[in-house]
Amino acid sequence: MEYTAIERFVVAELSKDHSGHNHQHAERVVSNAKQILRREGGDEKIILTAAWLHDCIDKKLYPDVAGQISKVEQFLEAQGYRSDEVAEVMYIIQNISYNKGENRPLTSLNAMIVRDADRLDAIGAMGIIRTIEYGAAKGRLFYDNDNIKREGGEVGWNHPTDTSLSHFYEKLLKLESLMHTPTAKEMAKERTEFLHQFLAEFYKELGDETP
Repeated sequence: MEYTAIERFVVAELSKDHSGHNHQHAERVVSNAKQILRREGGDEKIILTAAWLHDCIDKKLYPDVAGQISKVEQFLEAQGYRSDEVAEVMYIIQNISYNKGENRPLTSLNAMIVRDADRLDAIGAMGIIRTIEYGAAKGRLFYDNDNIKREGGEVGWNHPTDTSLSHFYEKLLKLESLMHTPTAKEMAKERTEFLHQFLAEFYKELGDETP
């Protein structure tokens, strides 16, 4: 299937985002989804369409979510999607988001694959970049002193604050355990190990600072 029209739509909708949810993120989610569906199966048309469009109704990006939902539905209809296909794509993109660690039950493998693909882009090197981007867009510090525990010469995590560092503990490090498909679980394991490596180096370098 040719996805050029969808790509153009996504670029138009998301290219100005600087919070880690731009069209490049969508491209990576599509790439992740392709890797997963090759091994797990699923409906390629539905999965890749939802992967492209998943942030085009995100309440973090659009104050008028209802208007965006209508816009995306009309776009899909204009591209010749059947009503049942539009309904499934919309179901997926309205139900895959991360909500305080809750895995909202999903009714299809297609939805599980898109959710896994999206969450994979929240961890590993890309996840670190996106966390920093999102924090900068919101004017957040990466860390503050209340995050940091120094005991016996060791530096580590203390407790959550409204910082990007807290996001690692409140979301990113939990995602591996929330993956649905075996393929995504394998991919998430390696990316999560990289998160731990990054945090270990961060605390090591922070240990050189004067408290």
